[in-house]
Amino acid sequence: MKIHKKTLIKSNSPRSNTRTHAAEFDTLRFNQHVHNIFKTITAAALGLSLLTACSGNSGNSAAPSGENGLRTLRVANMTGQPDQYADFIGQQQGIFEKHGINLQTTEFVAGINTVDSIVTGTADTGLLADFAAVNRFGNTLEATNLVIFSDLSSSTTTSGGIYVAPEYADDLSKLADSAGWITNIGTVAEYYNWQAQTYLGLDPDMQKVVQASDSPTTLALVQNGGASAIVASGSQAEKGEEYGWVKAAEAKDVNIHISAYLITTKDFAAANTDLLADYLTALDESVQYLNDHLDESAKAISERFGVDEEIFKSNWAQYNIKFGLSEEGAANLDNVNEWAFEHGKFPTEYNIRQFYFKDAAEKAFPGSTDVDLSGVNQ
Repeated sequence: MKIHKKTLIKSNSPRSNTRTHAAEFDTLRFNQHVHNIFKTITAAALGLSLLTACSGNSGNSAAPSGENGLRTLRVANMTGQPDQYADFIGQQQGIFEKHGINLQTTEFVAGINTVDSIVTGTADTGLLADFAAVNRFGNTLEATNLVIFSDLSSSTTTSGGIYVAPEYADDLSKLADSAGWITNIGTVAEYYNWQAQTYLGLDPDMQKVVQASDSPTTLALVQNGGASAIVASGSQAEKGEEYGWVKAAEAKDVNIHISAYLITTKDFAAANTDLLADYLTALDESVQYLNDHLDESAKAISERFGVDEEIFKSNWAQYNIKFGLSEEGAANLDNVNEWAFEHGKFPTEYNIRQFYFKDAAEKAFPGSTDVDLSGVNQ
């Protein structure tokens, strides 16, 4: 399954009456002949396109070679995530080419879109955060061909926090009888809310939820009193304060933690283990370059993605980026998976480790690949 270039996105990689009737008849026959030829060519082209698409979706062939013998790897980037910035800096500095990779990236604004692009065969790899990972695997147990082939990052949110409507600021226990917490069902927002409610000493099972799938809906709920609490940061936090909402707790105190992982399909991983290992090595070098040249990189990223340089540097500092497959990373997924199952996010209990592919990480970073897969049926 794969993605090409970009879909939301920015992309790197760019026809007398008897004689008159006879003449008209000949013209019609000619036009019909041309039309039939065109239909035949179109049908043939469509058939070739479908054949190519089906072949691509199988995911079991080696990645194609690009110019100068480089192996093509198509990456689905989620907007504003660390792999997007590292991919960009690595491309800019020729790091991926040095490792024999023709990197092609596509940008998506939502994590679900990056995963779908891999599933549908328009991308080879991308990022998936912890809650999204356990939810995706848990709801596609019998059908998924996805695997986790490396840890990517872990971070603890330090900006924003828990915001409540002003009438609840002095007595948070009243939130149980309020309009409810803003969430986006099926996303990490549910997990954030649970962490926040637990931190405040509230019973999560007694809290109502209000669905909001995008930022405009969220802000409308805050403004018109359609909700009573939210975990927010950035512009949402600023708007909440503008509308009179009160910060009940700092994000850093709540300890809202999120980890991200790199995924691909099982078939692609098996056929392209060396390529994935080289990608991890190049990605790590790109991260190191970005860290060592932070001001220069922040300027380039700001010009390319429109992110304020200082905001980028502040956000980047929150990430602990480390490649491999660690036992610590797997234990985090175990905990999130247990919570998700207990809260009815998927019907069948399962072991997230059965969806690990260890070979590429072990080849690139043996020292940080210590995940325990003993007894796991893969």
